Amino acid sequence: MTPFFRRIRQKLANDNQFLKYSRYAIGEIVLVVIGILIALQINNWNEERKNVVSENQYYCLILDDLKMDYNKIQELIVASDDKVKVSKELLLELNSGKKDKNFLLNKFLKAFRGEAFVSRNVTFNDLVSSGNIRLLKDDKIKNSLIQLYSELENKLSHLKQNNQESSKQAFNLVNSSIEFGLSEFDYVNRLLGEEITQTLPDIDWSKDRNSKYYKDFQLMLVFNITMTDRNKQVMNEIMRLIEEPYNLLSKKCED
Repeated sequence: MTPFFRRIRQKLANDNQFLKYSRYAIGEIVLVVIGILIALQINNWNEERKNVVSENQYYCLILDDLKMDYNKIQELIVASDDKVKVSKELLLELNSGKKDKNFLLNKFLKAFRGEAFVSRNVTFNDLVSSGNIRLLKDDKIKNSLIQLYSELENKLSHLKQNNQESSKQAFNLVNSSIEFGLSEFDYVNRLLGEEITQTLPDIDWSKDRNSKYYKDFQLMLVFNITMTDRNKQVMNEIMRLIEEPYNLLSKKCED
């Protein structure tokens, strides 16, 4: 194509047709400019199409993350109810005096063991750190997500503090004295072996209401009930925060 235009320019120049040559040259420049503009527009269309695809993928990936968080919180709330139930049973069993220290301490582990909630906010964090949050054109969804994850950070901090405090209290109680009965835990008993456990103090404070260990154990169970219920309230708040962006994203991903 270029040699073709060159030959025409040469012919016009040779024929001394300057005016015609000038018009043709201007026309050629206009055509080149138009071609460049068309190419740029096509490139912009392609980029926009890729951005739209990426945007929709991000919406659905975030929705998957929220589903996992929502389901996990539901599981943890059920587990929290079970921990409260076990702690209340232990308080009554301790008060009845019918259960020995070994039974109470091993059931105590069930009342305190639990899984911490870790939010699956991988996709949103990737959006923010990479700068791709600009791809989210739906302001309502974007603002909803920003509010969720900013408030979620505060809620997770509360859960972490509560769990750390509970662990600290339980650790201090269990390790307060060899007489409390650390060796009574089944896993410690198996670890030490019968020969060693027989050399350790065997004081069943669970029958003595005036015993410091009895009162500390009782207090620890009450503390566990209140802290577990507090965590449950925070998790319910997180679920409410998730609802709005979850519903918006569900509609977006169904389209």
